[in-house]
Amino acid sequence: MEYKERLEARLIHLKPILAAAGRSIEVVEVDAPHVTFRVSGFCSGCACSSSYKESLEELVADTCPELTSITFIEE
Repeated sequence: MEYKERLEARLIHLKPILAAAGRSIEVVEVDAPHVTFRVSGFCSGCACSSSYKESLEELVADTCPELTSITFIEE
């Protein structure tokens, strides 16, 4: 399974919960060792913003430890 597919499989159970709150997370691109996520509906610069980033970083480390660089596109 490719990196993007493995990450999407881990996020699939979160997507309906996030959508109900007007939020979304999408794996935009993986070019090892880099991954880019698009996140929307989160507060920029507040505690929840850093919390979801830390959680995604942990998810990447657990799922695809080869991916060591993460970028977030915030909308």
